[in-house]
Amino acid sequence: MSGNFKRSIKLFAVSQPGIEEITAKELEGLGIKGTVVPGGVEFEGDLEVLYRANLWLRTASRILVRLCTFRAKHFAELIRKAQKCPWNDFITPDLPLKIRATSRKSKLYHSKAIEERVWKAIIEAVGFEPQKVRLEDEGTSVIVRFENDICTISINSSGAMLHKRGYRVKETQAPLRETLAAAMVLVSGWKGKTPLIDPFCGSGTIPIEAAMIAANVPPGINRGFAFMKWKNFDEDLWKSIKKEAISKIKEVKVPIIGYDIDPDAIEAARKNAEVTRVSKFIRFENLSFPEVSFDAVTIVTNPPYGVRLPIKNVREIYRRFGDWIERHFKDYRVLFLSPNKKLAELTGLNSKLITFFSNGGITVGLYEAGR
Repeated sequence: MSGNFKRSIKLFAVSQPGIEEITAKELEGLGIKGTVVPGGVEFEGDLEVLYRANLWLRTASRILVRLCTFRAKHFAELIRKAQKCPWNDFITPDLPLKIRATSRKSKLYHSKAIEERVWKAIIEAVGFEPQKVRLEDEGTSVIVRFENDICTISINSSGAMLHKRGYRVKETQAPLRETLAAAMVLVSGWKGKTPLIDPFCGSGTIPIEAAMIAANVPPGINRGFAFMKWKNFDEDLWKSIKKEAISKIKEVKVPIIGYDIDPDAIEAARKNAEVTRVSKFIRFENLSFPEVSFDAVTIVTNPPYGVRLPIKNVREIYRRFGDWIERHFKDYRVLFLSPNKKLAELTGLNSKLITFFSNGGITVGLYEAGR
């Protein structure tokens, strides 16, 4: 293992604005103390911490390693200082790279020119030219951020974004991102003790994420990560972390049910669940607000927003959603998304706003209600 990893390194879990606190709680659950900042959580650790974060975090988008931070006001200075980053621990000929730069309130403001100079610095440091790629998913990315002339260079340890769990084989229109679905289930506090229902399940993301949480299945168990191609990759450590994780997977003892009025959505949900380790714990049914009754239930769902449906229909859906819950369940906890407060109020559930974030380019609120 590289000398740079025998001591603690600076890490950053990139999180969608609005769910950073949820990511911080996840890290806490892994025994890792983090500091919430806009857009993610800062934390420190060694290779084991880095591997665990990638394997287990359900709501983070990427895990970045902070390589170096320095002041630079001209390009020669940028090249000279960027060369001193510990590139040799990370860059290998078989790991394709993309460089992404941003700049605010700095003398060096041209992002493309910054990217070119950092690329030059990497070549000079490692002694070969890495393969360039257009998309980060094809390899990994180096992220260069200038603010007030301070340059921070990070490398993306995850590769493809962490919401890509490997189970989405069939999609419906406007599917909910896996990280957001997991955030909703985590906020609900559901741990697999009461039945969980999603009455607008679409391609099944919320029930699948819920089943993975209840069964203690790591979200990253079926995918690869960029750090596996780094020069300092510790294969034995990674295998032992995965082995330990697999040994802790458990049965789910309560029903997890997804309903949807669209038969194509139900077909997609079933196909997606089939490729997970949790399909046996989930039931998908082509029904709308069915006659169903449980004493206590957790409902986590993403109703239509009115983008593709007439607004009158959407209002009616929210009213019927609230009525259905009130009529069928004595003790309930509900988490749902809504693009505005008026629609949320139409449920009649006396809901309160927990947080808000962007879903498919639409700002939506996460609302909670209970009885």
